[in-house]
Amino acid sequence: MTVSPDLPKALIDGKAAEDEPATITGREDAAPANRSWIPVCAMAAGLLLGVMLAASFGIGADMRSAGGALLAQGSLAHILSTTLVSDESDHQPPGARVGASFWSKNGSFCRTFLTQSTGQTALAGIACRERGAWRIPVLAAIDSRSTGDSLSVGNLPAPVRSVMDNLIVGAPLDKDAERQARNQAWRPR
Repeated sequence: MTVSPDLPKALIDGKAAEDEPATITGREDAAPANRSWIPVCAMAAGLLLGVMLAASFGIGADMRSAGGALLAQGSLAHILSTTLVSDESDHQPPGARVGASFWSKNGSFCRTFLTQSTGQTALAGIACRERGAWRIPVLAAIDSRSTGDSLSVGNLPAPVRSVMDNLIVGAPLDKDAERQARNQAWRPR
């Protein structure tokens, strides 16, 4: 009887070895299945959750999904583009409050924000100015009673604070640097 050299030893001997699983192809170097779809599905699920949360809080018109990213639009984008933290709280337009503004590691300006809601919950997040739009890399539900009318780095929800810690370069912008950033349309020099 002639035995093909491509057959695993376990098949030749007629018994299965526990430490040598037989493969259908007979090759021991067969590559595992490509699992690159897992991160893509996780990102899509997170984006869908963010959009659903936004819609449930009545701010669906202020955010949209585009190219795998969540983007601010409408009044939220306007507030992020125009309002300064140093503005008196009674001068900030209704709908959202801005918090710290900072430089990110990728060279864009980012701002923390808190949506205003009529109930006891609100959304806190970070928006970064990229290619003329405010991209939102993180969004979290928050009890609006815990923040009151202000949004500081200290009262950000843990997921938002964690993303900020990973993005920020240096310290948050002071009022002069923030004003200069707004005057240059939140674009790097």
